[in-house]
Amino acid sequence: MRIVFGPLLLVAMAALVPAQQDQPTPEFDLVLAGGTIIDGSGGDPVRADLGVRGGRIASIAVLAGRTATQTIDVTGRMIAPGFIDLHTHVDTDIVRLPTCDNFVRMGVTTIITGNCGSSVPDLAAHLRRLEQGGIGLNYGSLVGHGTIRSQVFGSENRAPTADELAAMGQKVDAAMRAGAFGMSTGLIYVPGTYATTEELIALAKVVATHGGRYVSHMRNENDHIVDSIAELLRIGREAALPVHVSHIKCTGKPNHGRAGEVLALLVRARADGQTVTADQYAYDASSTGLDVLFPTDALAIGREAFGKRLREDAAFRERMRDALFATMDRVGFGDFRYCRIASAAGHPELSGLTIPEAARRLHGSDDRNAQAQTAIDLFAAAVPKRVSMVYHAIGEADVATFLAADWIGIASDAGIRIDVGGDKPHPRGAGNNPRVLGRYARDQKILSLPLAVRKMTAIPAAAFDLQDRGTIAVGAHADLVVFDPATVADRATWSEPMLSPVGIDRVLVAGVTVVENDTVTKARPGQVLRHRSRAVASEAGK
Repeated sequence: MRIVFGPLLLVAMAALVPAQQDQPTPEFDLVLAGGTIIDGSGGDPVRADLGVRGGRIASIAVLAGRTATQTIDVTGRMIAPGFIDLHTHVDTDIVRLPTCDNFVRMGVTTIITGNCGSSVPDLAAHLRRLEQGGIGLNYGSLVGHGTIRSQVFGSENRAPTADELAAMGQKVDAAMRAGAFGMSTGLIYVPGTYATTEELIALAKVVATHGGRYVSHMRNENDHIVDSIAELLRIGREAALPVHVSHIKCTGKPNHGRAGEVLALLVRARADGQTVTADQYAYDASSTGLDVLFPTDALAIGREAFGKRLREDAAFRERMRDALFATMDRVGFGDFRYCRIASAAGHPELSGLTIPEAARRLHGSDDRNAQAQTAIDLFAAAVPKRVSMVYHAIGEADVATFLAADWIGIASDAGIRIDVGGDKPHPRGAGNNPRVLGRYARDQKILSLPLAVRKMTAIPAAAFDLQDRGTIAVGAHADLVVFDPATVADRATWSEPMLSPVGIDRVLVAGVTVVENDTVTKARPGQVLRHRSRAVASEAGK
């Protein structure tokens, strides 16, 4: 069938064409109008609008009258760079929850995982998978020394042979070529605790050829913290690479008040020209496994064998009970009152209780013997799973001392939180960044708001050489947080650890809104971040 248009209709249609062609393309994809910019530099906030185009910041000015696809009024709010969390334990969990809801709700737009010596075994394949599926925030990783060591010779308590050390070096090299930002260690954990300083230096030298960094959960954060810092600095000097202290703290009652001493050692090394950086979380409690209460030498047989011996070998149980008494004394509280159960397979009813409280429920007593027996029961019942704990062993004054330091970044040491059921994980996974802005900057004035933002943005970006991130500047990635300085606060507690924060209105990654008024949009604009290997770049230039 042939359609014939009348002359008047043709004239009318022709008149519409020029009007459509003359429609100007908006100058910006998005304008945040009326806000106050706190740019990450540590300088004073500045009133300005912010224009985004193509996922990057295109203008910082008064933009009234300029065109945009979307304009959002953020009057009365602060606009900050997206927060960068250098110490997370996300790893493969991001495949399960690619939008990382608890992180973006805190304003975090970039994470680095693979910390404390544990990482994804095949980093290259993992990063490719994330690029194919899409992620809600920017994601980079370290390579874990413990993971590498386990791949080569398991959890054996010995030095590697020359061939084994070479094999470990090859795996570190492969991970660095895949884009790892450096190597992490967890020197209180099996098998990292069995590594000598010389082993770590040898592997750190491999990292150095790629321009990476050595990132360490140090060997001791309590009585022997000075020795641990000396080891860290020696590794950096002899391997000729930057060193980073993970979740800096002083644990154990006898060590409360030592933050100034620790800072002085690190500041002196920085003044002497060594590249030293650090991060911390904003809580007076740490979180890790129940394992750390037991002697590391005994754990060399592996978790399942250790649990079996606890169940079946009375003499072994007695030795472990004595070791637990020694731990109670060493940490300085006299018993395990500082130990709170976060999750324990086999005893879910005990989540949230301290070990003395659990001992009363299990054994009708909370004396030292009942507490030690409870720790043994928890470990044995959970195998092969790990009992997760919260340890209230850090001095609040030390937390404040580290927070006031103008070169230490903020990091959560948290993983992805989704359906935790009856578990009671550390609240840092839901409240860390807002807690710094609200409790410590606004309310207690331990640090200024500009410094608080800088410690979550520009400082971590510089520590890991994250280009065009961590500051608000024309050309930088449009990873942004819009928050109310008067109300921003954490709500997560020990009893309700998953409560999301208040006062964060909007979070953007590459100019795309991923959180709006505490609702995660499920958008996936994040990028997989890879460290650019110096060795690979050199080989490509030949």
